[in-house]
Amino acid sequence: MQHQTELRLAAEALDRIDRRVLPEAETSMAVDGRRYTCRTALADEIGKLFRGHPLPVAFGCEVAEPGDYLTLDIAGVPVMLIRDDEGTVRGLLNTCRHRGARLLDGAGQLGKALVCPYHNWTYDRCGVLTAQPGAEHFPDVVVGETGLVRFPTEERDGFVWLLLDPAGTLDLDEALGDFGAELAAFGLADYRHRGSHVWTKQMNWKLGVDTFLEYYHVPILHRASIGKTLFGTVFLYEACGRHARLVAPRRSIMDQRDDDPETWRVVPHATIVYRLFPNAVFISQGPHVELARFFPDPERPDTTMCRFSFASPSEDRSNRDWEEMMRLALGVLDNEDFAVMEGVQANLAAGIQREIVFGRNEIGLHNFHQERDAALAG
Repeated sequence: MQHQTELRLAAEALDRIDRRVLPEAETSMAVDGRRYTCRTALADEIGKLFRGHPLPVAFGCEVAEPGDYLTLDIAGVPVMLIRDDEGTVRGLLNTCRHRGARLLDGAGQLGKALVCPYHNWTYDRCGVLTAQPGAEHFPDVVVGETGLVRFPTEERDGFVWLLLDPAGTLDLDEALGDFGAELAAFGLADYRHRGSHVWTKQMNWKLGVDTFLEYYHVPILHRASIGKTLFGTVFLYEACGRHARLVAPRRSIMDQRDDDPETWRVVPHATIVYRLFPNAVFISQGPHVELARFFPDPERPDTTMCRFSFASPSEDRSNRDWEEMMRLALGVLDNEDFAVMEGVQANLAAGIQREIVFGRNEIGLHNFHQERDAALAG
């Protein structure tokens, strides 16, 4: 985060804590619950949001070395990220050009060649066909020229962005706007991947994003966990284009209030949530960062795959037990947040209560759903 931005946010946080004033919408907002349950709505979202906007699909450190790969199923599209021999991250369709077999699963380290398990068609780390048994039977397939389908992909400032349209153009300057510089200031290109976890949850993908956009629930749902460290429902919220930032101060922020305001910090004293349109949440926890991505099942509005990743500075030599830290953080999400959201999904699917409401104090939900609606309409 840039220095002047951090000073401004620290001052605003201390002021809001003193005055107990929240950022609020002008009025409450009622929404039709069918946006979470309707197949037609989901198809529209996949076509216009997931295939029409750059997606933050990974930290760069999740595929840190040449040959590292990561596979994702993004709204029904099988994607693999591979770092090639030149250090560039390639976004490729995880589908052989011969008969459509899946090439890789999970994450790991690829040898010099990517070999299809069906007929041994072989590709290099850039996705170019390098060998083909029985080539004489395929006169229109040219070794060295034929390749896997490529998606526009760019690694920038520690994030990997991908456009799920092979014929499209990825313009991150336009997509990120002023937020680009703020994300760059975290220096994530020098971070190390500490671990990831993947869930499949019985909830709409938007409920996953909704989880992070209001702190009204924290003193209640999380009273025995993270609620002990945060300042109740106090938060800061600011939209930037289609994205947004939410800052939830920790109690430790008060320790600096008598210091020179030019030295005030917010990063070590807050959970900072960046909503990255349309489907991701980047979270700064001070000593480490997290990235949550929510990918819908294309046939089921009530099913979502979530990949949650942790990273910290490469020079971090602390003796943190990352497995234990992940277990605790993921436990809060799984047993508290997502458990409630799966119940919400089931209740809305019953179709009796058609409407839900976002309060004035849930401005992050207002903003996210208004941006979703505007993108679909445009």
